[in-house]
Amino acid sequence: MKYLLCLPVLLCGCALMRDAHDPAKDKQYVSVINALTWTNPVSGKRDGVRTSWPITQLAGHEEIFPLAQISKCPSSDAKSCAWGILSASRNITRYSYMAGGVTLDLGLDVDVHRRQQDRRRNFHTSMAIPSDVPALSYQKLVKQAVALPYGKVYTIELDYGMQFAICALRMDESGRALDRCDIPYI
Repeated sequence: MKYLLCLPVLLCGCALMRDAHDPAKDKQYVSVINALTWTNPVSGKRDGVRTSWPITQLAGHEEIFPLAQISKCPSSDAKSCAWGILSASRNITRYSYMAGGVTLDLGLDVDVHRRQQDRRRNFHTSMAIPSDVPALSYQKLVKQAVALPYGKVYTIELDYGMQFAICALRMDESGRALDRCDIPYI
């Protein structure tokens, strides 16, 4: 009988060890929205990838964005344009809750060159700019701790009109957003 009395004490002790800022105590969870955008070289309109992930799936998670073409035209003459193939990935190695938001260790790897390939399990694609067309070359590796108050967008500006945006929001138990992240759908 004394073992049965200890079980509620143990369960209660586990609940007390939960992070004080974890929204789960209020039957909520956190979702992280991120987007990598660029100007589409053919249409001239904003293009990119926008995804959303429950934060509990992000620790040690790498997201590989699809290959894309970008260009830079210093004048209105199309012959002066340089083109590149964008390969990019986002990695979150750690997250924790803070009062009114989350902190996470963000890694962003952006690579623009004449040729790129993406080899994943059961998936392979490659893109290249013809050798007679001027090519762009750009690399950027960002590793930083980011504090994300709920509903506030954190933006990293990159060269050639590229931009990375990330935001955290709380969701209620039925999956409705309690905050608003102003990261447009592409």
